[in-house]
Amino acid sequence: MPFRFVALFAATTALVLGCALPASAGELQQADRTLLMRLKQHTLWATPASRLAGERATNQRVRAVAVRIAGDQARLDVALRAVADRLAITLPAEPTAQERTWAGEISADSGDAFDHAYVNRLRAEYGSLFGLASAVRAGTRDDDVRAFAQTAVDTSLGHLTLLESTGLAETTSLLVSATEDDTLDGGDITLGAVFVAFAAVATFGLLRLLGTPGRTQPRTRR
Repeated sequence: MPFRFVALFAATTALVLGCALPASAGELQQADRTLLMRLKQHTLWATPASRLAGERATNQRVRAVAVRIAGDQARLDVALRAVADRLAITLPAEPTAQERTWAGEISADSGDAFDHAYVNRLRAEYGSLFGLASAVRAGTRDDDVRAFAQTAVDTSLGHLTLLESTGLAETTSLLVSATEDDTLDGGDITLGAVFVAFAAVATFGLLRLLGTPGRTQPRTRR
């Protein structure tokens, strides 16, 4: 009897949480916020850098790619602001310190050095954003954020392909460390482990209550 009570409690709590958590999506997951913030910071430096590359790049393919990327980023920013407005999230007004450094390095170069700097700096950032957007796409509980994350995944992958089509992408340009906000800390990992353990207990409880499908109780002989 005590075990049956524990199983019932775990199963009931899991069902309540399963219904309540998606409904309270006003509390966005940290990764959701991080994606929106990081993408805004990205557009604040990468769009001007792409417009500059569209004018100054020596390589004609780099120029064409930069013009395409600048246009895509402008459209992505419109979708980003729409999602942020609905969720009442204040987006940053300037890029990260690292991105400002990258923008300065690109604008200071000229000729072939400019082309290489633009392609590889942008490729490095898109590699990081692709991973972040993919994680949010898989884990968010908000439908609008999921749809936007899918757009971000498609855009990032498409731009990676475009940048690599210039023939100037270096094999090491994707080997960049994630920003502090893009990583999971110990608290996030611990909380995730707790939820996984709880889900396992709840599932076991439901199975005990409902019985294993296809299994019949043995008949007693009279």
